[in-house]
Amino acid sequence: LMPTDYATPEAKPRLDPGGGMDFSKNMKGGRAPAKGLSFVEYTIFALFFGGHAFIVWMLFYLILYLVVPSWLLLLLTMTYVAHLLTNDDQHTGRCAWAGFRDCFWPNTAIKYFDMELLCSEELKLRSSERYIFGIHPHGIFTYGGLLLYASESPLRKRFKSFMAHPCVASVTFYVPIIREYLLWTGHIDASRRTVDKALAEGKNIGIVIGGEAEVLQTENSKEKVVLLGRKGFVKMALKHKASLVPTYAFGQNDTFTIDKKSGFWIRNWLQRKFKISIPVFWGRMGGPVPHRKKIYVAVANPVKMPAKVELDENGDPDPRVVDEYHRKYVFALQELFESYKSQAGYKDRVLEVLHAPSRCRQHHHPHTKIKYER
Repeated sequence: LMPTDYATPEAKPRLDPGGGMDFSKNMKGGRAPAKGLSFVEYTIFALFFGGHAFIVWMLFYLILYLVVPSWLLLLLTMTYVAHLLTNDDQHTGRCAWAGFRDCFWPNTAIKYFDMELLCSEELKLRSSERYIFGIHPHGIFTYGGLLLYASESPLRKRFKSFMAHPCVASVTFYVPIIREYLLWTGHIDASRRTVDKALAEGKNIGIVIGGEAEVLQTENSKEKVVLLGRKGFVKMALKHKASLVPTYAFGQNDTFTIDKKSGFWIRNWLQRKFKISIPVFWGRMGGPVPHRKKIYVAVANPVKMPAKVELDENGDPDPRVVDEYHRKYVFALQELFESYKSQAGYKDRVLEVLHAPSRCRQHHHPHTKIKYER
């Protein structure tokens, strides 16, 4: 059988010169009217996609404390903690629940930000190939990652059967309720072992390459990504022959008002020393709910890996090949940004590509950022 693209059922196939059939819709995104949220949807969004999302479990626990006998609450707590410490579901992705991804819960953010897809008509995602999506920027919260799993995301509407597993920091799987949301929506641990296993099993993944370092670089009205010196994702792509797909969420950095100056030196030290990012931010009316800012997510055509890659005794590709494809990825991201920034309403912004902090500290590289120039 010829390989097919992930496709919408109603789309008509046309001949694809690259092999197989192309069922994708011919579209670049198109402006859609903003959709309102019901009271229930807004409440769910405010609780789980706002700045206080990681402490919602405290409210839930307080409610249990008020209605459940103390002995039963203690038993439930001990059982949950034991399960949390001994379970490895975050390394397998087996808890991904299609019914939950398709329900209104994860889709409230898609509607709230009125997310829109920007891509070329030639974009194809083939079911016979594997992909690593680079998610940029991190922002305070990575709302652009919803594109990969929420059923109402414009990417999944275009490629109906497409699914990817976003990778997140290990610590997030130890936060009650947030853990369950991540597991049910198909998120997996961002550790090298887990990513390697997922790609070996033929899964698509998404990686927020800038990580916690990029959180502290987030500023309103500026576009920054921490990418130089981060090459682990390229090694994985070469090893598993997974195409790299840059994505960029325009508007994400302005969903919260950010105070970068207050206590920055101590927050920067904590990030470097313990890999913990503590941004200072607020949303609507000074609260935790993000500003209602339209988000445009631009998706580039895949950067394909070479058909033959030689690996050393440790299973790693040649560093020169890694550098070559890392440069291709950076250039593809810059091209993506420049191609769609005007359409997204950010024509005057410049993408700054920064070195990872550890690289700057160890090698004292004289150039901490680069700017795209045509």
